[in-house]
Amino acid sequence: MRSYSLIILLLFAGCSNEPNKASSSETSKSNKKMSATYLKIIPTSPSFVPVKATQSHALCILNTIYDGKDIEMLTTDTIEFVDQGANFDSVNCNLCGKTVEISDWQDAMDKAYTKQFVDLTIVMPCCHKKNSLNDLKYNSSAGFAKFVISISDPEHQIEESDLKKLQQVLGTPLRVIWAHY
Repeated sequence: MRSYSLIILLLFAGCSNEPNKASSSETSKSNKKMSATYLKIIPTSPSFVPVKATQSHALCILNTIYDGKDIEMLTTDTIEFVDQGANFDSVNCNLCGKTVEISDWQDAMDKAYTKQFVDLTIVMPCCHKKNSLNDLKYNSSAGFAKFVISISDPEHQIEESDLKKLQQVLGTPLRVIWAHY
């Protein structure tokens, strides 16, 4: 166990802590634009939150990929819907492939919201099978999470190899969401 802690410390030693590498909330608020694109990365398990040391390691990796970009590690007390903003298109059933009527989806979201998104269960109106709001096929991608990595105005997508590295560091599968506001 001790050698593992030493390895983590050595990894952090090479990580830059420059202010422009990871933004504070105040910096983000002062740099608001009329419109912005965000790369959001969330665990596929809505309640998963990595420990702070692991988050710091992930931040080091992301700082090398998105040098000079505002990167935030956000953790909330409750599960929240991580949306895609103006990129929202439609929702499909992941079980039968049919398009879910927006009114049906909104009703299910309202019901789940009353329980703070702890229970994301839905009986699909299309195929009448039990499902999860988190497993639906959102066109463009969306999901539910307590932990969100947010990168402001990235100039490129995250490479598959870098996403795999993040998944290994954080210890969980991840979902990529492109949001435009």
